[in-house]
Amino acid sequence: MDRKAEELLRRPLVGNLGFYGLDGYPRVVPVWHALVDGEIHVPSQPDLYKCRALRADPRATLTVSTPEPPYQVASVTGRAEVERFQEKERIALVSELARRFLRAEAAERYLERWMKGGHPGPGDLIKISAERVRYTDV
Repeated sequence: MDRKAEELLRRPLVGNLGFYGLDGYPRVVPVWHALVDGEIHVPSQPDLYKCRALRADPRATLTVSTPEPPYQVASVTGRAEVERFQEKERIALVSELARRFLRAEAAERYLERWMKGGHPGPGDLIKISAERVRYTDV
């Protein structure tokens, strides 16, 4: 993976997940993400629309970009696999991402609500295997 793309993907920039909806039209949704061993990992509540759509058609792209010039853009395109995400591992990843993407106080408030008394239950994990990675400086 391109070093600059990897650095950008590791920054706390909300990703835009692109996929084909169940109706065949393209969709793009904002997501928290992690780069793990060259794969993009996106935690999700179980059986959300994006997960059902990616199970039906696994083609996906995740793009991140800086908000100010000079704009830097990284995109990862590949096939997504959606698997069940057990509660313990889900808590660990969502906690890591909340602390990465939110300020400390906001992250703790978010996690307190999300944890639902300590048991948010299992979810889904979207894993995108990188087939093509692009980095652009605009």
